[in-house]
Amino acid sequence: MTFSLLAVVVALTMGVAQTPRVTPAPDGSATASQPAPAPAEPPVTVDPNALPISIDRIQKAVTKPQAIKLTETRNVYRVEVFGNNPSITDILGPDFLRGPVPYSGMTHQEFLDMVTPKDVQGYAAFSNQQGMMVAATSLGTSALVWAVQKALDKYKEARNDRAKAAATREVEEALDALRRARRDAGLPDK
Repeated sequence: MTFSLLAVVVALTMGVAQTPRVTPAPDGSATASQPAPAPAEPPVTVDPNALPISIDRIQKAVTKPQAIKLTETRNVYRVEVFGNNPSITDILGPDFLRGPVPYSGMTHQEFLDMVTPKDVQGYAAFSNQQGMMVAATSLGTSALVWAVQKALDKYKEARNDRAKAAATREVEEALDALRRARRDAGLPDK
């Protein structure tokens, strides 16, 4: 159907009158030159009602001014493609989101691995099993240190509480002794 449409458009454009060509003369004035007369051919008769196209629309499009100005010094080739644009799934396949990522710039961890000597990297001297043992031991040690610190804090608080209680007892005993001495002297209690 596309080929027959193209044939009709070409046939109709041949029948449309061409505009006269204006060429500048050497003295600066423009002269109109008529195209060479075509040899007389029998007219092509087409029944427009039998065609699956709109002749009026084609004639309107042909009479519009040219969108592209052609020059005589270069060839212009135009291609018109009929079809659907392929999607990314059509190009890369249905599983394009899965699979290895193409290599690009290095990650931060790759940079650190590159610039940090192996001897000072974490657990470099140990295998994975030994590294886990060291980590567990260090966690256990830190928990033990925390527990000992809490016990020392409790001891200090208890010691302070006992000292406060002893000081309070001493002050109360001194006050009792003062009251007794005032009573023995015959003075009233304050």
